[in-house]
Amino acid sequence: MALTTLAKILLCRSVVGPVLRKVPLVEPGYERYTLKRKDHGGLFIGVFPTYEGAKSHIPRSCQVGWNNRASSRIWLNHSDMIQPTAYATFFWIHKLLEENNTLVDYGGSIGLSYYGYTERADLPKGVTWNVVEVPCLVEAGKQLAEEKKAKGLVFHDDLRRSPPSDLFFSAGTIQYIRDGVPGFLEKLISLPVHIIINKVPLTEKTPSFWTIQNFGASISPYRIYNRLEFLGYFKDFGYQVVDSWDVPDLSCDVPFYPHHTIFSLSGLYLRRRL
Repeated sequence: MALTTLAKILLCRSVVGPVLRKVPLVEPGYERYTLKRKDHGGLFIGVFPTYEGAKSHIPRSCQVGWNNRASSRIWLNHSDMIQPTAYATFFWIHKLLEENNTLVDYGGSIGLSYYGYTERADLPKGVTWNVVEVPCLVEAGKQLAEEKKAKGLVFHDDLRRSPPSDLFFSAGTIQYIRDGVPGFLEKLISLPVHIIINKVPLTEKTPSFWTIQNFGASISPYRIYNRLEFLGYFKDFGYQVVDSWDVPDLSCDVPFYPHHTIFSLSGLYLRRRL
């Protein structure tokens, strides 16, 4: 573990990384090694200006993205696992559910946040928790919901067909989506009043860029957003930041690119001016 930590610091968080990147075959060799691994949940590779550029570096033999059986099974035995910073989102969800009976959970996997929340608080009567996910995760989520007899949990495989709601929630998803930001608000039937976003990678050091994440079961393009660009998208739709927090238990360590490494992810609660 100590050697792994030292390697991360040297490659991702020090001047050693950029120096090694200039050595022939070092970065391509690391990329080949990393893309083959199946034993780690968060390895990052490269810096790319576009989604297409990042995706082109993923071998055709690899699973890509979350819409596959292997990815849909990652959390089946850990459906109620939450990270400490989930409590910030649960605080706002609990408060806002008092006045909203429909929540849209964009990228909610098999219902992870639903199970984490309902282990700690009851959903108000008549509330529906609508998870929007890719088809493979929707199928796995429906099966688990039936086994657990989950009340108020509904799944959709298209954001455009999700119900209108004034409470929109997304945790750790937007960065995987080609047209996440900008793009997802334009797909909604109506603009929500409240938006809660957790576990999003924001930086003030560079413009937005794409990298590649090997999360074990699959590999995906992964976007790191410039904070001003990200918030500007919501500002144009009339949103302002009500609350924000750090997510120190998650980082984006990009080997050979310390200037692009993110030490902690971010969480936000935004409200639309009416």
